[in-house]
Amino acid sequence: MSLIDKIFQETKSNNKIALMPFIMAGDPNIETTVKALNILDKSGSHMIELGIPYSDPLADGPIMQASAQRALNRGFRINHVFSILENIKLSIPIIIFCYFNLILHYGINNFIYKLYQLNVKGIIIPDLPIEEADEILMICQQYKINLNMLVSPVSTESRISSIVKKANGFIYLVSSTGVTGIRDNFSDVIKDKIETIRKYSTKPIVIGFGVSKPSHIKQIKAWGADGIIIGSACIQEISKSTQSDELNDFKNFLNKMIESI
Repeated sequence: MSLIDKIFQETKSNNKIALMPFIMAGDPNIETTVKALNILDKSGSHMIELGIPYSDPLADGPIMQASAQRALNRGFRINHVFSILENIKLSIPIIIFCYFNLILHYGINNFIYKLYQLNVKGIIIPDLPIEEADEILMICQQYKINLNMLVSPVSTESRISSIVKKANGFIYLVSSTGVTGIRDNFSDVIKDKIETIRKYSTKPIVIGFGVSKPSHIKQIKAWGADGIIIGSACIQEISKSTQSDELNDFKNFLNKMIESI
């Protein structure tokens, strides 16, 4: 059993769901990224999703696109992500969020092996079609890295069946069609999709895209999901910071979310 699977098992046994905040590496700078990672490590979060900035992020909404662009404009690149991870010690797992073209450019085997060297436990590739997943899935299995696959609200039952059978990590259920971003509420379609996934797999189900309030967490928990990803809201809270502060808005936001899990 992987470390990530153990975390899901423990949270479930404690009648909680796993909290996985997302931050964009390099936004607004490396120092803030390191500070935010250390805050997350001590916050009570269960895992951290760390995004690698990309110039054409098709799944990202305005907040995440702007975050990636700020990092890229400062000259932040993929090797800076690796440098951050080489020089930080965290007690909770890191999951990398990365677009497939970046991985192809780096070399699939080289990229996954580098994640293995850095003790990264999982990866999310939002633009990876299941039809093209076999090679990277095999390499991830070789290095014991979870490849977490995405299911959308419009995925058919037959496609859901194919996706969940191939994934070797959790199932990332996207909360709505379109791109990431903060939303007011979630459709009952998500509840139905959770039930459909359960028909074909016992893998953990994580909900992302738009989670930003304690009420969202309570609703998703009631629907039987195993975890949540909070992205755009985390980026917004970090962006309120200045060079002189200690990311207090971010800390306060995390505390509210953690109280709801």
